[in-house]
Amino acid sequence: MKKSTLANNFIYYLFCGFSGAVIACIVWLFLKLMSLGISFIWETVPSNINFTYYPLAVCTIGGILLGIYQKISKAVPDELEEVMKKVKRDKFYPYNKVLLLCISALIPLLFGGSIGPEAGLTGVIVGLCYWAGNHMKNAQSKIPELMQTGVSATLTAIFYAPLFGLAAANEEQLDTQDKATDIRTGKLISNIVAVLFATGTIFLLNQAFGGSMGLPRIGEYNITNTERLWGIPLALLGTLAGLLFIISEKLLKILFEKIQSSLGIIISTTLGGIILGIFGTYLPLVMFSGEDSINEINNGIGEFAPWILIISGLLKLVITNVCIKSGWKGGHFFPVIFCGVSIGFGVALLMGLDTAFCAAVITAALLGVTMRKPLAVTVLLLLCFDARILPWILLAAFLSSLVVGKVLNKNKHQNK
Repeated sequence: MKKSTLANNFIYYLFCGFSGAVIACIVWLFLKLMSLGISFIWETVPSNINFTYYPLAVCTIGGILLGIYQKISKAVPDELEEVMKKVKRDKFYPYNKVLLLCISALIPLLFGGSIGPEAGLTGVIVGLCYWAGNHMKNAQSKIPELMQTGVSATLTAIFYAPLFGLAAANEEQLDTQDKATDIRTGKLISNIVAVLFATGTIFLLNQAFGGSMGLPRIGEYNITNTERLWGIPLALLGTLAGLLFIISEKLLKILFEKIQSSLGIIISTTLGGIILGIFGTYLPLVMFSGEDSINEINNGIGEFAPWILIISGLLKLVITNVCIKSGWKGGHFFPVIFCGVSIGFGVALLMGLDTAFCAAVITAALLGVTMRKPLAVTVLLLLCFDARILPWILLAAFLSSLVVGKVLNKNKHQNK
């Protein structure tokens, strides 16, 4: 009996590893297509066309195409939180439009959307996990666990961050009903196996065919007592930026829901494209997901005026919500990280502080507000920043998530 159980567990964990590898292949292919498409639309074509308002034209066309596609296909990717809510509520996630959802998630990224790929890809992977569970013998009881390993592997592959994949999925607490120690241990093992296979697969694919390796590193630290004195004020500044993101998210959700209900999805996505194109024409840093832009400002810090960096970071927080709520569905992790780095660099240049320290603390606080998962924030930002700033990252993420959590809970009680 014990041998049979061990054999079944081994086969199951092997399947989790295989799933992690397959998920990594899907993510890599998606990101590769995205990179090639962006290069063609935003580098090859403009090199042959001299047109000042090219971003406005392309974003408007992208909005029209996206609206038409969503109207015809009825395939609209969910944001990461929406995916989790549906799974918790329905104990199911639809998988009948997986390919259509991939296309719907790809279009806004190709046309310069200020969004990340994680939301659309997570919905696709979760759907595939439910499909696999429903079509495999004796796998239905494992569907919640498969789904959680799928999320871990997806986030690992996108960010090239195994610890973030584990932390983010586990902090979501996707299935709170399983309280037995052996069940929790089994889930952790399956997550680790899937993440390891996903990491190895992405590494091999990038080595063989080329590809991005996650977020860029920001180094060269010179942290003095002056920076340490600024630690808490910088965290508060990041918290305020996070509140700007949340407030704009709520207001723009109301606005675009009214537009979509009265004028339709095509008008909504087109309007989102126009707004993105207008601001992108004059402030290009507000466009795209942001990881390449982090490299741009990090390598050419002396070429940017501080106010340009601060305004671009603050504006991108709003533009990201314009994109998502107007129908340009995607994630906010990459854009929000860029916003924190951009604001941090701008403040550092104005105040004569260490750029990496300012960027780390402000970004941690900003992500602490938007994610409210301090552990996941910390392991994610270790991809960008040195471990020497770890205490400040953890402190900023914890304080901001705690402050905003209390504010939101207070508002909920008042509304009741």
